[in-house]
Amino acid sequence: MSCNISITMRKLTAVVLVIMSVCMMMSAQAETMTADTIFGEVRNETYENAFLGLGCTLEGWHYYTDEELEKVNQRTKEALSNALDDLVDRNIGIMMAEGPDGKQNVNIQLQNVKNYTAIYKMMGLEYVATNSLDGFKVTLGAAGFTDIQVCVDEVTVGEQNFTCVKGEYKIRDIQVYFKQLWEIQDNYLVTVTATAYLEDTTDEVFSKFFLL
Repeated sequence: MSCNISITMRKLTAVVLVIMSVCMMMSAQAETMTADTIFGEVRNETYENAFLGLGCTLEGWHYYTDEELEKVNQRTKEALSNALDDLVDRNIGIMMAEGPDGKQNVNIQLQNVKNYTAIYKMMGLEYVATNSLDGFKVTLGAAGFTDIQVCVDEVTVGEQNFTCVKGEYKIRDIQVYFKQLWEIQDNYLVTVTATAYLEDTTDEVFSKFFLL
């Protein structure tokens, strides 16, 4: 039973990553950044990304290796750094990690929104996120998920509150919960998505994050 659930969860993780990318529907012209700047680094079970000003300590979790991230992004870290200007319609997975029991995962994505940064800041990410909710519902439904619920909320990292989209849905009677933090860093939209299966432990996941 646990084996089947684990396999299903891995498939769900891949689908959720695609869904989150589609739902945001934001494209822009990218600026030059290095691979190290984009991806951050993992040391002793702690991930830190100085550019994002964000990190987390996930003890016992599996952080995706460079090779695994290459499969997700379909390009190497170096190739992504050299081709960001051409990747105007897609998100870059810069960190992914899976919990020890396979029931939790985290991914961080980055997308350049240089052409829209001023507008997003003027309207506020809460407004932008609220107007994305119908897109979440449509895309999740099209993927075969049922009992879909989404709303805009807040998540706290350190002492700072961030806008987030949280929700839940079912797939093959498996209850799935997610919480996705949104933030603008310079000209980039950063999303941190915590996904949990069977029970909602997304707040527990975000409690492992900290500000640099």
